[in-house]
Amino acid sequence: MKRLLITIGTVMLLLGGWADGRAAPAKRRTAPVVLKFATIMPRGGPWANAMSRLAVRVKKKTQGEVVFKFYYGAVAGTEQRAVGRLKANQIQGLAAAAAALSSIDSSIRVLELPRLYRSYKEFRFVIRSMEPIFRKRFKRRGYRLLAMASAGWIYLYTKKPVRSLSDLHRCKAWHWKGDPMATMMFKVLGMHTQTLPITDVLASLQARVIDTVYGMPHATQALQWHTSVKYALDYRISMAVASVLIRDDAFTKLTPAQQKIVQYQGQIMQRFLNRISASMNAKAMRSMQRHGLKLIKPSAAFLKQLQPLKIKLRQSLGKTMYKPADLKKIKALLTLCRATSCSSK
Repeated sequence: MKRLLITIGTVMLLLGGWADGRAAPAKRRTAPVVLKFATIMPRGGPWANAMSRLAVRVKKKTQGEVVFKFYYGAVAGTEQRAVGRLKANQIQGLAAAAAALSSIDSSIRVLELPRLYRSYKEFRFVIRSMEPIFRKRFKRRGYRLLAMASAGWIYLYTKKPVRSLSDLHRCKAWHWKGDPMATMMFKVLGMHTQTLPITDVLASLQARVIDTVYGMPHATQALQWHTSVKYALDYRISMAVASVLIRDDAFTKLTPAQQKIVQYQGQIMQRFLNRISASMNAKAMRSMQRHGLKLIKPSAAFLKQLQPLKIKLRQSLGKTMYKPADLKKIKALLTLCRATSCSSK
């Protein structure tokens, strides 16, 4: 009898519990929540590195329970195609330019209106007030905004020097497929264009299908476009804005604690990207210049030609692309900024 009791006790111990409940069964580890994100940015660039750090931190802080899996370098297709995958829930998140995200909410493009800011500091001042507005708008459309940051000044890059409006008229520019702001900009400037997905731009430059592209220095370098152009017009067209979104239904499946971690880490990434945007783009521009790119400073006469076109473009875009009330708010913020010390650099 004594031997039988010992045997029963041993079996219960091996099963992980005693009859009186003093030892609870070991907690089973649940499978991690894997959220797929897409971006056209190639590995190794500042944005891609920031996203990789975001994924590492989220995984660490959630003890491996939430995993961000990024697909870099347009593996998920062009940005417009990636937006379609996001809407279809084939991916749960997207890091993309405002041009692509405008198919979700076009009002975000107000942040990219031509010649709106004089400095990165002005942009950061404006975005602090405008970001909560866009956060609410994206949420109403079924998405959470994790980060919104400056991607840098947009410049024109050409095979031939551009020193006047007539020179622009002779250019054949890449026109980002599905970007109504670019459509209107080139129409106002009177330029010839070729509509292409971003993945076809380099090959089209090499084949001379196009001779002009536009973009931020770090993106122009990362995408290797600078290898097929010779000049950059030293004229800041606008400030490019990029954001990281996640589907709301994917976000709400996380626990409240996990949601806080994801949001907090997204804000850390946003502050980091806004802080380094100026330096990473300046570094990319210097690097491209060392490899032969020549900056052309526009003359006073050329700037005078461009001034009324900026106003015309804003007026044309205001009919469909952004809310006039948003522009009014931004202008008020810029007036306040310029009355203080925030507008330098």
